Amino acid sequence: MRRAALTAALTAVAALTAATACTEDVTAPGHCPDFCPSGSISGVDTVLQTVVQRDSAFRGFVQPHEASSLLAATLPGVIDSRAIFRTLPIGDSLVVESGTTTMGEIVGVDSLTLALTITRRDTSAHNLTLIYYRLPLDIDSTKAFADLAGAWTDSLRSLNVDSVYALAGHVDRGDSVFVDTLTNRVTVIAKLDSAMAPFVPADSGKVAFGVRVVAESRASVALGSVESGLGPRITWYAEVDSVGKDTIPRPASTSDQFDSFVFNLVSPAVDTTLDSTLAVGGMSVARSIMRFALPRAIRDSVQISRATLVLVTARPPEGVPADSFTLAAHGVLADFGAKSPLSPDASRVATTRVHIEIARGDTVRIEMTDILRSWQIDTLAPTTLALRQVPEGTEFPEIRFEPSTNTGLAPALHVTYVRRFPFGKP
Repeated sequence: MRRAALTAALTAVAALTAATACTEDVTAPGHCPDFCPSGSISGVDTVLQTVVQRDSAFRGFVQPHEASSLLAATLPGVIDSRAIFRTLPIGDSLVVESGTTTMGEIVGVDSLTLALTITRRDTSAHNLTLIYYRLPLDIDSTKAFADLAGAWTDSLRSLNVDSVYALAGHVDRGDSVFVDTLTNRVTVIAKLDSAMAPFVPADSGKVAFGVRVVAESRASVALGSVESGLGPRITWYAEVDSVGKDTIPRPASTSDQFDSFVFNLVSPAVDTTLDSTLAVGGMSVARSIMRFALPRAIRDSVQISRATLVLVTARPPEGVPADSFTLAAHGVLADFGAKSPLSPDASRVATTRVHIEIARGDTVRIEMTDILRSWQIDTLAPTTLALRQVPEGTEFPEIRFEPSTNTGLAPALHVTYVRRFPFGKP
C-alpha cells in the first residue's frame, strides 16, 4: 500500500516537471522585432557647394635661391629661365705632391671641368643643349634676369647632351655625360679651357656661371642645387710652381657657394600677380588657404565613406609634360593665414597629380576621406587646408583654381556618408 502511494507521488512529480521545464530549439530563428533593430542602412551622396569659405592665395614660400632645384627653361612665348651660381675659392696655392705638405703657388690654369646634375628632364625633347655664360662675381639673390642682360650677350660654349651621350663611352674631348638609371639623373661634365675660364689670382679661383637650356622644341630641366646636395661642382686643373719641379696641371675641386635662377616672363598669361583666384606653385612659390564650414551632421553624426574635393581650373599651368607636378591638400595645426604651420600627421595630407595638358575649366579632384575622418576624431582641429605643390620650388608651372567667390565654379566637396544606425528595441 505504502509502496503504491510512493510510486504514484513520484509519477505526479515527474509529470509536473515535464510540464514546467524550459526547453530550447536552436534551429528556431529569432523573433523580430524583439531582437532586431528597427530601420535600415541608408547611404547619402551629396555635393556641398558652399562648404569652402574665406579662401585666399599667398606667395613667397620658396624663393629661387632657396629652391632644391635650379630651374632652366626655354619655352618660346612663355618663359626664359636660366641657372646662375658662384663657386667657392680654391686659394692661391696647392699641394705639389700627394702625401706631402709641400705647397706650390698657382701660376696659371690649363682648364677646368664643370659638372651639373640634371634631376628632371623632358625625354621627348631632342638635341638637349646646355649653353654656358660667364657671369660677374657679385651675383646674389637680389639679381634679376634684366640685371644680367650684358652677360647673356656672349656665351662661352655649348654642349649637346644627346650627341655626347650617343658617342662610345659617352665622352667627347673632355666632355662627358653619365646617366644613373636608378634615379634617372644625368650628370653633364663640360670642359672649359683657360681662355673661357681664366684663373684670376685676386679672386682665388672664384668664378660665376650661367646656364641656359635649349632643344629642338620646348626645353625644361631641373638642375641640382646646393640645397639638394647636388649643386654644381668645379675642378680646376691648375699649374703649380714649385722649386725643382715642372709646372704640371693638378686638380683642385670646389663646390658652389651660391646658386639660384633668374627668369623672364614673356607671356602675360603667366603673370605672377595674385588676384582672387587660388594660385598654387610657380615662382616664387604660391599656396592657397581654404577654410571649410562643415555642417554639424557631417562633422559628428555620420560615417564618411568617401570625400572628394572638386576644384575648377581658372588658369592651367604652362610647361612641358615633364613639368607635371603633385598637388597636395595639407591640413594645418593652426589657422594663421599665410603662416599656418602644416600638420605632420600623414592622415591630414591628400595628393593628386596635375598634368600640364589640363585645360581651363577642367576639374581637379583630391580624395580627402582621411582628412575629413581626422576632423571628426579631433573636433578641436582647424578645418583648414593649404593647397601646395609637392615638393615646392622644383617646378615652374603654376595652376590657379576658381575661388569661393565665383559661386558657379567654386570649390565643392563631394561626400558619401551613412547615417548612424538606430540600434535597440523599438
